[in-house]
Amino acid sequence: MPTGRIALNDQILGMMRRCILLQTLDSDDFEQVVKFSHARELPENSMLFEQNSPLTDIYLLIIGGIKLLRLVPSGDEKVIDIIQPGQTFAEAALFMGSSKYPVSAITLSPSIVVGFESRSYIELLRSSNDLCISMMGKLSQRLHWMVNEVDRLTLHNATFRLVDYLLTQIPEGQQHQTDLCLAAPKRVIASRLSIKPETLSRTLKDLERKGFIKLHGSQIELIDVERLRQLILLET
Repeated sequence: MPTGRIALNDQILGMMRRCILLQTLDSDDFEQVVKFSHARELPENSMLFEQNSPLTDIYLLIIGGIKLLRLVPSGDEKVIDIIQPGQTFAEAALFMGSSKYPVSAITLSPSIVVGFESRSYIELLRSSNDLCISMMGKLSQRLHWMVNEVDRLTLHNATFRLVDYLLTQIPEGQQHQTDLCLAAPKRVIASRLSIKPETLSRTLKDLERKGFIKLHGSQIELIDVERLRQLILLET
């Protein structure tokens, strides 16, 4: 995939319209957002923005995958989140008043992102009560996620973290046998779950041995979703 700016085509505009940051806007305000938005194509392993660089845009992922990471004192990377198509990112830092990105964003695969100029978006917020209320809901969800994430990463073992992650990858409406394609390389998922790559591999094999899953490279077949959910319930 070539790198650089691309036109806001119908697919991109449709995803923007459904985006939680924009879905409450009327037609006129949405057109204003389009004017200060830009789409980019990025190849795999491209830096979208770097930790501590000026916060100029908030983003919506259209195609591909992106990891958000921070450098820890040892110099290693800690994956904070894995962004999938339809998700937004960097807005929390903007609404906390930060002038810099607290993480780096790097593509996991060829990707298309849409950036909304942060300053223009803030001006739009000031003029729209509905948008402000929507954003309060978005930030409340994010805060709830962060509290739960602290619990997951400090109170539970590797099996719980991995099973919980796999269950969050199940498409809506699928309750039984499910085939999943990992959204990122295993080493990235291991960092996201704060476990070592070898621990992740060992835990996957243990789940397979016990009949919970089947492994097919980057594909994982969840044999019994309800049994996996029971594992989570036993740990909570």
